[in-house]
Amino acid sequence: MKAIDDFLMGDSALYARLCMTTEVLGQFVSCAPRSLTLDQLERQTRMPVKDLLKLCATLCREQLLRPHSEQPQCWALTCETSKLTLEDAFRCVVAEQSGRTRAAKRRALAEPPLADTVHWEVDMLVMQASMEINQSVSQHLRQFSLDRLKMTAAGMFPARRGNDEALRGWPPTRLLFS
Repeated sequence: MKAIDDFLMGDSALYARLCMTTEVLGQFVSCAPRSLTLDQLERQTRMPVKDLLKLCATLCREQLLRPHSEQPQCWALTCETSKLTLEDAFRCVVAEQSGRTRAAKRRALAEPPLADTVHWEVDMLVMQASMEINQSVSQHLRQFSLDRLKMTAAGMFPARRGNDEALRGWPPTRLLFS
Protein backbone atom coordinates (compact mmCIF):
# COMPACT_ATOMS: atom_id res chain seq x y z
CA MET A 1 0.00 0.00 0.00
CA LYS A 2 1.27 3.48 -0.81
CA ALA A 3 1.90 5.96 1.99
CA ILE A 4 -0.95 8.12 0.72
CA ASP A 5 -3.35 5.20 1.26
CA ASP A 6 -2.37 4.77 4.91
CA PHE A 7 -4.79 7.42 6.16
CA LEU A 8 -8.28 7.35 7.56
CA MET A 9 -9.96 10.74 7.75
CA GLY A 10 -6.55 12.36 7.24
CA ASP A 11 -4.98 10.68 10.27
CA SER A 12 -2.30 8.03 9.83
CA ALA A 13 -2.26 7.26 13.58
CA LEU A 14 -6.01 6.55 13.49
CA TYR A 15 -5.49 4.29 10.48
CA ALA A 16 -2.65 2.42 12.25
CA ARG A 17 -4.76 1.95 15.42
CA LEU A 18 -7.70 0.68 13.35
CA CYS A 19 -5.42 -1.83 11.58
CA MET A 20 -3.93 -2.98 14.87
CA THR A 21 -7.33 -3.34 16.53
CA THR A 22 -8.71 -5.21 13.52
CA GLU A 23 -5.69 -7.51 13.49
CA VAL A 24 -6.18 -8.43 17.14
CA LEU A 25 -9.92 -8.92 16.67
CA GLY A 26 -9.11 -11.00 13.58
CA GLN A 27 -7.05 -13.34 15.76
CA PHE A 28 -10.05 -13.82 18.05
CA VAL A 29 -12.34 -14.34 15.05
CA SER A 30 -10.03 -16.98 13.60
CA CYS A 31 -10.08 -19.09 16.76
CA ALA A 32 -13.67 -18.41 17.86
CA PRO A 33 -15.31 -19.63 20.00
CA ARG A 34 -12.10 -20.54 21.85
CA SER A 35 -10.25 -17.95 23.91
CA LEU A 36 -6.76 -16.56 23.34
CA THR A 37 -4.03 -15.92 25.89
CA LEU A 38 -1.74 -12.92 25.95
CA ASP A 39 1.18 -15.17 24.95
CA GLN A 40 -0.72 -16.47 21.93
CA LEU A 41 -1.68 -12.95 20.88
CA GLU A 42 1.91 -11.77 21.24
CA ARG A 43 3.21 -14.65 19.10
CA GLN A 44 0.56 -14.23 16.41
CA THR A 45 0.65 -10.44 16.13
CA ARG A 46 4.25 -9.68 17.21
CA MET A 47 2.91 -6.65 19.08
CA PRO A 48 4.35 -5.52 22.41
CA VAL A 49 2.65 -7.00 25.48
CA LYS A 50 2.01 -3.53 26.89
CA ASP A 51 0.04 -2.51 23.77
CA LEU A 52 -1.88 -5.78 23.71
CA LEU A 53 -2.90 -5.43 27.36
CA LYS A 54 -4.17 -1.87 26.77
CA LEU A 55 -6.01 -2.92 23.65
CA CYS A 56 -7.63 -5.97 25.30
CA ALA A 57 -8.72 -3.77 28.22
CA THR A 58 -10.33 -1.37 25.74
CA LEU A 59 -12.00 -4.25 23.88
CA CYS A 60 -13.36 -5.52 27.22
CA ARG A 61 -14.67 -2.04 28.15
CA GLU A 62 -16.38 -1.86 24.77
CA GLN A 63 -17.86 -5.34 25.44
CA LEU A 64 -16.26 -7.08 22.46
CA LEU A 65 -14.07 -9.32 24.62
CA ARG A 66 -14.64 -10.95 27.97
CA PRO A 67 -11.90 -12.16 30.29
CA HIS A 68 -11.58 -15.91 30.75
CA SER A 69 -12.98 -16.81 34.16
CA GLU A 70 -10.27 -19.31 35.11
CA GLN A 71 -7.18 -18.16 33.25
CA PRO A 72 -5.57 -14.73 33.74
CA GLN A 73 -4.64 -12.67 30.66
CA CYS A 74 -6.95 -14.73 28.49
CA TRP A 75 -9.98 -13.44 26.58
CA ALA A 76 -12.77 -14.58 24.26
CA LEU A 77 -15.20 -12.80 21.96
CA THR A 78 -18.54 -11.83 23.47
CA CYS A 79 -20.50 -12.23 20.23
CA GLU A 80 -20.71 -14.35 17.11
CA THR A 81 -18.05 -13.58 14.53
CA SER A 82 -20.68 -12.59 11.95
CA LYS A 83 -21.90 -9.83 14.28
CA LEU A 84 -18.46 -8.24 14.63
CA THR A 85 -17.74 -5.47 12.09
CA LEU A 86 -15.12 -2.87 11.28
CA GLU A 87 -17.46 -0.39 12.95
CA ASP A 88 -16.82 -2.18 16.27
CA ALA A 89 -13.06 -1.89 15.77
CA PHE A 90 -13.41 1.78 14.84
CA ARG A 91 -15.62 2.43 17.88
CA CYS A 92 -12.89 0.97 20.12
CA VAL A 93 -10.21 3.11 18.51
CA VAL A 94 -12.33 6.24 18.93
CA ALA A 95 -13.14 5.34 22.56
CA GLU A 96 -9.46 4.82 23.30
CA GLN A 97 -8.54 8.09 21.60
CA SER A 98 -11.28 10.05 23.37
CA GLY A 99 -10.06 8.72 26.72
CA ARG A 100 -6.67 10.27 26.00
CA THR A 101 -8.15 13.59 24.97
CA ARG A 102 -10.47 13.90 27.99
CA ALA A 103 -7.54 14.77 30.23
CA ALA A 104 -6.39 17.44 27.77
CA LYS A 105 -9.91 18.88 27.64
CA ARG A 106 -10.08 19.02 31.45
CA ARG A 107 -6.84 20.98 31.49
CA ALA A 108 -8.18 23.33 28.82
CA LEU A 109 -11.41 23.87 30.78
CA ALA A 110 -9.38 24.83 33.84
CA GLU A 111 -8.12 27.85 31.90
CA PRO A 112 -10.39 30.93 31.68
CA PRO A 113 -12.96 30.41 28.89
CA LEU A 114 -13.07 32.61 25.82
CA ALA A 115 -16.12 34.82 25.92
CA ASP A 116 -15.99 35.11 22.17
CA THR A 117 -19.28 34.10 20.48
CA VAL A 118 -17.50 33.27 17.26
CA HIS A 119 -15.34 30.73 19.13
CA TRP A 120 -18.48 29.06 20.52
CA GLU A 121 -20.20 29.02 17.12
CA VAL A 122 -17.12 27.52 15.47
CA ASP A 123 -16.99 24.81 18.12
CA MET A 124 -20.67 24.00 17.56
CA LEU A 125 -20.29 23.90 13.77
CA VAL A 126 -17.23 21.64 13.91
CA MET A 127 -18.94 19.38 16.46
CA GLN A 128 -22.01 19.02 14.22
CA ALA A 129 -19.84 18.25 11.18
CA SER A 130 -17.84 15.71 13.19
CA MET A 131 -20.99 13.96 14.32
CA GLU A 132 -22.25 13.72 10.73
CA ILE A 133 -18.90 12.39 9.49
CA ASN A 134 -18.69 9.82 12.30
CA GLN A 135 -22.21 8.60 11.55
CA SER A 136 -21.34 8.23 7.87
CA VAL A 137 -18.09 6.40 8.62
CA SER A 138 -19.87 4.08 11.06
CA GLN A 139 -22.56 3.32 8.51
CA HIS A 140 -19.96 2.26 5.94
CA LEU A 141 -17.77 0.29 8.37
CA ARG A 142 -20.83 -1.59 9.64
CA GLN A 143 -21.04 -3.29 6.22
CA PHE A 144 -17.72 -5.15 6.73
CA SER A 145 -18.08 -8.18 8.98
CA LEU A 146 -14.90 -9.48 10.58
CA ASP A 147 -16.02 -13.05 10.00
CA ARG A 148 -14.36 -12.56 6.61
CA LEU A 149 -11.14 -13.06 8.55
CA LYS A 150 -11.94 -16.67 9.50
CA MET A 151 -8.85 -18.76 8.88
CA THR A 152 -8.48 -22.43 8.13
CA ALA A 153 -5.38 -24.50 7.59
CA ALA A 154 -5.87 -24.26 3.83
CA GLY A 155 -6.32 -20.48 3.74
CA MET A 156 -8.88 -17.80 4.43
CA PHE A 157 -12.57 -18.48 4.01
CA PRO A 158 -15.59 -16.41 5.10
CA ALA A 159 -18.23 -17.94 7.31
CA ARG A 160 -21.28 -19.14 5.36
CA ARG A 161 -24.21 -16.75 5.41
CA GLY A 162 -27.00 -18.59 3.68
CA ASN A 163 -27.51 -17.52 0.06
CA ASP A 164 -25.27 -14.46 0.08
CA GLU A 165 -24.10 -14.41 -3.55
CA ALA A 166 -21.61 -11.58 -2.95
CA LEU A 167 -19.37 -13.69 -0.75
CA ARG A 168 -19.21 -16.68 -3.09
CA GLY A 169 -16.51 -15.10 -5.29
CA TRP A 170 -14.50 -14.26 -2.20
CA PRO A 171 -11.94 -15.32 -0.53
CA PRO A 172 -8.49 -14.06 -1.22
CA THR A 173 -5.75 -16.67 -1.04
CA ARG A 174 -4.17 -15.07 2.03
CA LEU A 175 -4.96 -12.24 4.40
CA LEU A 176 -2.11 -9.84 5.08
CA PHE A 177 -2.27 -7.55 8.07
CA SER A 178 -0.20 -4.40 7.84
